[in-house]
Amino acid sequence: MDGEENEQVNFPEWTEYRSKNGLDPLGMQNSSINLYQTFLPGISNVTLRMRYYGLYAWLNRAYGQKTGDTNPETWKRYIRRTEALYALIAYRHGGETGVAGIDWATKKLNNATGDTIEFAQDAEPGSETHYLQQAWGAYGAAYGSQVSEIGILTTVGHPIPVLTEEIGEPLAAVFDDAMGPLASRFFEVIQRGSVSISELDEFSALAPSEIDPSSKERACYQDILLKEPEREDASALSRRLSVLLILKVAGLLGREPKPDEIRWILYAGYESEGRPLDLASPSLEAQRQRWWVYHANDLSHIVMETLLKFALDQLGNFPAGITLERLIGLCVDQIRDAADTWPEDWESFFEELNPAANAYAANDPHSEWSLSRDIVRGAGRNDEKFCSPELAWKAVKLLAIIHKRSQVGERDIAAELGHFNPDAFRSLLSETRFLDRNLKEPFADIIAHIVEERVIRRHMWVALRKFRYQRDYTFLIEMDEGRIRLREKDGPVFTNPRLGPAITFLKDIHLVGGQGLTDLGAEAAGVA
Repeated sequence: MDGEENEQVNFPEWTEYRSKNGLDPLGMQNSSINLYQTFLPGISNVTLRMRYYGLYAWLNRAYGQKTGDTNPETWKRYIRRTEALYALIAYRHGGETGVAGIDWATKKLNNATGDTIEFAQDAEPGSETHYLQQAWGAYGAAYGSQVSEIGILTTVGHPIPVLTEEIGEPLAAVFDDAMGPLASRFFEVIQRGSVSISELDEFSALAPSEIDPSSKERACYQDILLKEPEREDASALSRRLSVLLILKVAGLLGREPKPDEIRWILYAGYESEGRPLDLASPSLEAQRQRWWVYHANDLSHIVMETLLKFALDQLGNFPAGITLERLIGLCVDQIRDAADTWPEDWESFFEELNPAANAYAANDPHSEWSLSRDIVRGAGRNDEKFCSPELAWKAVKLLAIIHKRSQVGERDIAAELGHFNPDAFRSLLSETRFLDRNLKEPFADIIAHIVEERVIRRHMWVALRKFRYQRDYTFLIEMDEGRIRLREKDGPVFTNPRLGPAITFLKDIHLVGGQGLTDLGAEAAGVA
């Protein structure tokens, strides 16, 4: 029992992860998530607009000055009313995305019959007409943890959050400056819980997209993202370096980059047509290598999830079930038939491979980008698509390429992934070490061991622990009297490393635009 209790402490937060991103059937995606969370701390996949950070800072200061109420329930009410009002402002302004409660605001304004919009009741927690169901609104669901991570607000020694002197107070001040004479009326509207259409029009200058390019407010946001920390702060430094890498990619492309383009360029060191990413900075190159490890780690679980989908699709041909031994033999035989080569062992396969010069090359069918694109598109995650033996073979080739690339270069994979419990968290490191231990094993045997041990039995191990500790029944395969049967299907999926919101933030503060870097962005990107 003691062993089980110690073991449980080291397992990933399965239930929390499942609610966000799916089943993670092999327990491999969590290592990617844990890694990317260190790249852009203070930004998450649900913090969608930069100006919310200033809004919360301003609200906190105004609330403290004008109410002095330390009851968390009162603070919650002000947060919710502010967010509801901001949604009304955004919809009235038009063209805004990523605003909490925008669907509610759309209905509220479209159904309005007079000049006054009452929103106090809609902002009450538990209200049937709620703008958002979450008790603490977008602040509790998304922004609260991130403004704390950045150091805008702190709860240390206080019943409700207060502004930090270093970042929070200056941000609140510049947001107040940007509001000008609207500040006092804005707070009055929050207090009374109603707003006129004419007031909404006046408040349009506060919409997320309306940050003045020449304002101190904009400069303050840029400092939060890009200013070099004056003291040792690993989170702030990592955020700064990652944002600079995004700007470098935007400069290389000459347009607004897409999240997938950024991760692939940071992995390959080139854009898809072969132009190199010139960083000219040891610190930026070191951060790029960290992104390389993350993306290679993602590719490693894409491979294993593809082989899982292949095995599940094969198993689906036998409704009454078959033995595990027969399933593994069937998978190996079909992969062998689809292979364009069948070497003696993994080491021979490894040595014969010549990875593409550009891993992101769209015109090279053997590049990691082409192989992973074919795999993810072709394998699918349900019955709509069938993972063929040809796709399974591509997955094996991709695994070998990742293995080979991981052996060269200055990147330190162990430094990024070595602290994870290899039982609870499978990763690029655990899988390449497995391959290193089995280099001389006959090729058919290593393929069989990958499918059986690293995929099928691994899934059963993960699903058992999800059921044991969280009571989540996530088995894709069920065993009965020596036979295994298909229950459900799942397949390969990339994790989402917060690049989308980061790009939007850079657009909000006028560093990135349709032509790539703006003048402000080019100036910021040149400081590395």
